[in-house]
Amino acid sequence: MRILKISGKNLASLAGEFAVDFEQEPLASSGLFAISGPTGAGKSTLLDALCLALYDATPRLLRRGVGSQLPDVGAETVTAQDPRSLLRRGAAEAEAEVDFVGNDGGRYRANWSVRRAHRRASGALQSSAMTLHRLPELAALGGTKTEVQAEIVQRIGLSFEQFTRAVLLAQNEFSAFLKTEENERGALLETLTGSAIYSDISKRAHERYRIEQGLSAQLAARLKDQTPLAADERSALDEQRAAADLALAAIDERKELLERNLRWHQDAARLRQHEAQADVDLSAATANAAAAAGRRTALATLDAVQPARALVADSERLAAEQRALQAALTAGEAALQGAVAVQEQAALASTAAAGALADAEQAQRAAAPQLDRAKALDAAIATQAPAHAQAMSVREAAQRDAVLAQEALAAKTAQLDESHVAREAGDTWLAAHRQFEMLAAQWPRWDKLLAQAGQGAANQATLATALATAQQTAERARAADAEARAKAESATTSLAEAENARQQAIGTLATFDAEQMRAERGLVDARRESLGGGERIWSELSATRERLQQVTEQGTRLVALKDAAETALAAALALAAPCAAAAEQAERSLSAAELACADSVEDLRSQLVDDEPCPVCGSAEHPYQHQDARLHALLATLRAEVQRCHKLLRENLAQQATQRAGADSAATQLSAQALDAAALAVRAAQLAGRWEAHPAAAEAPPDDERVEWFAGQLAALKDQSTLLDVSEQAAREAARAKDSAQASCDKAAAGQARLQAAAVAARSQLVVAANEMNALTDRRDQEGLALAALLEELDGAFEGDWQARWQAAPARFRTAREAEAQQWNEQSAQQAKRALAIGTLAAEHDAACLRLEQARRIEAAAQAGFAQIDLETGAMRRERGQLWDGAPARGIELALAGAIDTARAALAQQQDAGVRAGQEVVRVREALAHNTQRRESIAASADAAAARVSAWLEAFPARHPGLGPIDSLAALLAVTPDAIALERAAIDAFDAAVARAATVLAERRAQREQHQLVAPADAEAGADPVAAALAAALAERKAAHDLSAGLRLAAAQDDARRAIGAAVLAEIDTQQVAERRWGKLSELIGSQDGKKFRNYAQQFTLDVLLGYANSHLAELAKRYRLERIVSNGGPSLGLMVRDQDMGGEVRGVNSLSGGESFLVSLALALGLASLSSNRVRVESLFIDEGFGSLDSDTLRIAMDALDGLQSMGRKVGVISHVQEMTERIATKIMVQPGGAGSSSVTVQ
Repeated sequence: MRILKISGKNLASLAGEFAVDFEQEPLASSGLFAISGPTGAGKSTLLDALCLALYDATPRLLRRGVGSQLPDVGAETVTAQDPRSLLRRGAAEAEAEVDFVGNDGGRYRANWSVRRAHRRASGALQSSAMTLHRLPELAALGGTKTEVQAEIVQRIGLSFEQFTRAVLLAQNEFSAFLKTEENERGALLETLTGSAIYSDISKRAHERYRIEQGLSAQLAARLKDQTPLAADERSALDEQRAAADLALAAIDERKELLERNLRWHQDAARLRQHEAQADVDLSAATANAAAAAGRRTALATLDAVQPARALVADSERLAAEQRALQAALTAGEAALQGAVAVQEQAALASTAAAGALADAEQAQRAAAPQLDRAKALDAAIATQAPAHAQAMSVREAAQRDAVLAQEALAAKTAQLDESHVAREAGDTWLAAHRQFEMLAAQWPRWDKLLAQAGQGAANQATLATALATAQQTAERARAADAEARAKAESATTSLAEAENARQQAIGTLATFDAEQMRAERGLVDARRESLGGGERIWSELSATRERLQQVTEQGTRLVALKDAAETALAAALALAAPCAAAAEQAERSLSAAELACADSVEDLRSQLVDDEPCPVCGSAEHPYQHQDARLHALLATLRAEVQRCHKLLRENLAQQATQRAGADSAATQLSAQALDAAALAVRAAQLAGRWEAHPAAAEAPPDDERVEWFAGQLAALKDQSTLLDVSEQAAREAARAKDSAQASCDKAAAGQARLQAAAVAARSQLVVAANEMNALTDRRDQEGLALAALLEELDGAFEGDWQARWQAAPARFRTAREAEAQQWNEQSAQQAKRALAIGTLAAEHDAACLRLEQARRIEAAAQAGFAQIDLETGAMRRERGQLWDGAPARGIELALAGAIDTARAALAQQQDAGVRAGQEVVRVREALAHNTQRRESIAASADAAAARVSAWLEAFPARHPGLGPIDSLAALLAVTPDAIALERAAIDAFDAAVARAATVLAERRAQREQHQLVAPADAEAGADPVAAALAAALAERKAAHDLSAGLRLAAAQDDARRAIGAAVLAEIDTQQVAERRWGKLSELIGSQDGKKFRNYAQQFTLDVLLGYANSHLAELAKRYRLERIVSNGGPSLGLMVRDQDMGGEVRGVNSLSGGESFLVSLALALGLASLSSNRVRVESLFIDEGFGSLDSDTLRIAMDALDGLQSMGRKVGVISHVQEMTERIATKIMVQPGGAGSSSVTVQ
């Protein structure tokens, strides 16, 4: 640890900012310096700033009386020990800051600050703040003040008390280490030497002995809890358990008989209730069937009107066609008007296009003269263009030559000026870098020395890296040791918890009766198997009966379908003859009408003359001469009638085939249904016999409740089985928990032993890492000495603080010096070259002046020639620009011709549009005529269809006398076939419901009578006496079961205790061996606070320290020698002084005078400074006062000792008023009063 800089502001008498930088001269090169100044100037305040920045405390404040208060601003007070009392009066804020090198080699900056409220001198004191940053990146370490303090202690490696014993020896505490008590001295030595492992080993040995004692106690407790019953007690327990089991079995038999009797009474009541409900259901089904008579009539009406569906559909189709034709006629008339309008517009557009064509041709004739003049000017300008371009080229070439000559002259002038400036700059540079001359003259020598020094610095860096790695290894080993210790403690806790869990698991397992659970499981399984078999038989029987009923109902429906099909077939056969006769008559009428409308008949009819005889029949009357249209209409009607009659005949034949196929299919299905019904009846009888023979038939309820009864019985068994599963699972879990707890105990014991071994191994690795760090530190010191010798030889080649710059970057420093030597040599050679170049450039400059004058004369002549020809060309271009703004003549001609072509194309387009409009008018008129003729034809067909519908309605009452007239044929035909089928199914369902209700009533009446045949002997007494007797039996069984379970539990617990006791005895023997081994080790080195083994180990460290101290004491005071007090009662860190002048008399350290105590304490302080450790190396030492008690000779000896300490690379600061001492120390930090209670700090 080394202090680099102390700074601050407004601390006590040090007003404003102050700083002491130990890396700046003269302090950087001085190992010994004095802090001088008058009494009260503030010398100790510098050391206060050091302690405040690092520890938020100072030694002299801690010596003040506890509880005393000091006045502050206003009525505020502050305690005498509060570091904030160092804030200077009248100041609003203060701070202390220290830069230091930590024990890890890193550079840090610690800061302590305090301020008043609102940063005003009259404000109340605020809490102090502390920060820590890593240099040079100023990375913050720690967040809160507590975290920062912990980081600082970790980086320095010393607590505040240890810091004031080894680094800062404050006023009146110089002899603190000499006279402190043994434990505090041992803690300081442990910190300085990094040997905390001995305290850890002492604590671990003590803790391990306590753990082993606890394990032995736990095993003893386990054995105490497992004491078994005596032999006579166990025999009596077994007899009581057997008697209790017999009594419980007798009670179970009586309970089962009572449960059967109670179930019989409950089933009888349920059967009577079900029979009454079946009677009510039959009455309701009969009433519903009677209420559906109106719906039956409505269904028959719907079936009767179905033949009229085709007639109505034909009439509706013709009406829709009429509406569509009328809409087409309306749209055609609108289209005709639009086509006529388009035709008229096309004629007007054609006239306009013809006028536009005439205008375009006239514009072309008018532009002809101007086009001729424009073409002549274009030819003249084109002829003049080559001469104009050549004159311009000549002028531009002359201008370029003049510019180039001017640029050449300027370049030569600039080169000449640059050469003069470069020569002057070279002279200036050589004069300014005259120091490079000696470096360049002997550069090979200096280069070799710098290479060697660079290698030495690289070696030091490598060693530093290796040392850092070793430190990291040590930190990891320390962390591993801490982790192993934590794991061992955790394993001990886990072992205790595992033992508790094992005891609990044993107790839980003993509460379960495995034999009773197996017996109950057997009963449940047997009951489930019996109910499962009965449920399967009953389910199959129910399904067979239901299937038989369905087959019977299907047979009934098939008979009805067969009868309906035969009836419909007979009706179709009856209609076949009238349909054939109507078709024959329609064909004969159609043949006669076709003859009357034949072409030959039409010719003869056209030759008839009124009142003249017919050449065919001779009659003078000609009734059909002028009725051609009516004859043709009659012909169309007859043709339609023939088609209708043929369609009815085809439909009649199709209906015959359909009804005949339906009757045959129904007969086939009836035969198959009869076979199925017979087979199902046989199967139902077999299953009924099996059901009656099954045990479940005796206790089962009526048929309609048996499914729910089976489900309820199985659910109850499932619940009972689930409870047994839970109990069995709990028993298995308890057994697994006991085994797991036992395994956990064994595993915890093994893990504890393994972790203890791991802790010992981690401690060994820590020792190895410490030894490696010591070896690396020695090698680094040797490399440092060799590097210092090389740097001293290089001092003759460089000036100033060159070593600091070289150390920052050796390779870069060497490269820079090599560059400087090369620059000197290059500049010297270039100066000679510049002198020759200046003469050559002067001659080239004169020649460039002559070339510029000649180029300017040529440029003037070329400019005059170009001006003449450019004037003539410009006049022609202006005249051409006035014609069509200079546009090309060819383009104007093309534009005029294009306008004519465009007008002609527009005229042709409008003419084509007129032709297309005329064609559209003709097409629309033809379409109107066609649609008008078709509308008249469809109107006649629609009237005929309406007449057929009316005729069918008039004939309906006669064909269906039982249904009455039809009010709305459209409403009846709106009912869909699906809706009719649903209504028919609903009516059939009423009949089926009546049949089912009658069947159910008969079955339930038979069930009640069958159940009454197996009535118990006391059935007339009712169910209440049986229920009371069953309740009494259940209470008696519970008491017997509890007694039996308690006896079985006691026997199981006794068996478990007998098995566990034997295993625990073996464990106790093994544990006692381990306890005795760790007990002996704890007796030798173990202690709760680790002091026993630590003080024993630090005896050797103290002996080493006393060797260093006695070597210094031999120079300071040969009369005295420090020795360690040897005690047979245990390790001792006490000190005594042997007086050589008194024949080796031994004296206590408290018997020394003030001067003697100072000398001995100084020797110890110097010894502590010489004592380096693996973790903390103290490289800075501050001594505050104490030299005033020494005479001149002793003072001289003390100064020599301090000089020897600084030669070892340590920096020592002394605060003293002794003039002789301060005069001898060349480097001083002066603290001078400046008036008004303020002081300033300077370095001399």
